[in-house]
Amino acid sequence: MSTVLSLIAIFSLVATALAGCGGSENKSAGTNEDHTITWLTARPENGAIIQTVRELADRYSEDHPKFKLDIQVTADRPSYLTKLRTLVASGELPDFIDTDADPYAQELADAGMLVDMKKFLEEQGLYDQFYEPALKYQELPDGSLYLLPLEYHLEMTWYNKKIFEENNLSVPKTIDDMLTISKTLKNKGITPIAVDGVDVWPVLRYAAMIPFRTTGNEFARNLSQGKAKMADDVGMQTAKFVSEIGQYFQKGFASTDYTTAKNMFLNGEAAMYRMGTWEIPSFVDENLPEQLKGQVDYFYLPTINNTKTPDNEFFGNSGIGLAATTNNFDESTKDFLSYVLKNYSDVYVAKQQMSPLKFTIEDESKYSELFLRIKKDMDNYGSEFAKPWDTLLDADTNSVMSDLIIKLAMGTITPEDFAKQIDDAIAQNASN
Repeated sequence: MSTVLSLIAIFSLVATALAGCGGSENKSAGTNEDHTITWLTARPENGAIIQTVRELADRYSEDHPKFKLDIQVTADRPSYLTKLRTLVASGELPDFIDTDADPYAQELADAGMLVDMKKFLEEQGLYDQFYEPALKYQELPDGSLYLLPLEYHLEMTWYNKKIFEENNLSVPKTIDDMLTISKTLKNKGITPIAVDGVDVWPVLRYAAMIPFRTTGNEFARNLSQGKAKMADDVGMQTAKFVSEIGQYFQKGFASTDYTTAKNMFLNGEAAMYRMGTWEIPSFVDENLPEQLKGQVDYFYLPTINNTKTPDNEFFGNSGIGLAATTNNFDESTKDFLSYVLKNYSDVYVAKQQMSPLKFTIEDESKYSELFLRIKKDMDNYGSEFAKPWDTLLDADTNSVMSDLIIKLAMGTITPEDFAKQIDDAIAQNASN
């Protein structure tokens, strides 16, 4: 079914649901009635986010004894998306769902299925309590806000200080410096960069580096909508950079998974490894292998000449977003969500996690030096995250991009072939 027909089907379902949504209002008719809220989530069952929400739900139920939170976890992302689309098609959406701020989420919002979260946060006096970049990351392609962040991360390149020092290398200030460092290391028989190629997105981050420094998120957004081309100057710079940086990834990177790539770095087999603050525990000295203790540091996205973005803006994310569905967003559901957000940071930060809601640390002794240092980085961050391409492109183009970006980094296709095939895919899919 085409996207257009899918939207028609969605609007029909919404109309049917709204026609008989009186039962949704009855669900919150009084505090004496049972009230179960269902959250369909794609997050790890034992992750800090679900643990935090469960803990807050238990606290909430102490004053609302008839309340219950039913968390339905499908952590495998493809399986989750299949389940979500099935529920949308059947008109049986739960109270809360997880979704990226991608074109599909835009379809759901346009169809009236999702709650306007900017309006909700402003009503609750919570909008200004969030870190601005964490909210911006959740904005849909049209700039609206229908998703809430439950996490907040910066992304950086972790590097082995010992390898750098032994080879008289300094932290790169520019992207050209990073290429020069990588070439020097490779010439000395050292693997410059460990990367997870199986999940593709870590490779796509490299593709987004030059466009973000050159245009902010403008090029990526325009490309996704067919208003810019990969064959344009910025696009070709991007393709050539990925083709060049790819030769400094470890051999067989395309079949290397997340854990293996990280372990390569932790075992001293690679000089650099790009990942985010969700990996802070892995890089705290007490958790590092003996040979790496005191030898791990990080740097953020290097700059370029005539950059459009400041040094304190780079890659980060606030993860998959939480959306509330309109048919089920009654007063009780609003009250619970407001309670969670107002108490979220206290519980989440205690788990050594960075909250998307502004927070202060009263007892620094409870946190690692690394955690405190990155917290200061967050407090001094700019206003715009580099937007990941896989959250902007439509699903069909994403599939093409995922295949071609690996081939480009492997050197099996030229930058010109890459650009042409991406432009052809977007021309075919963006109009939908």
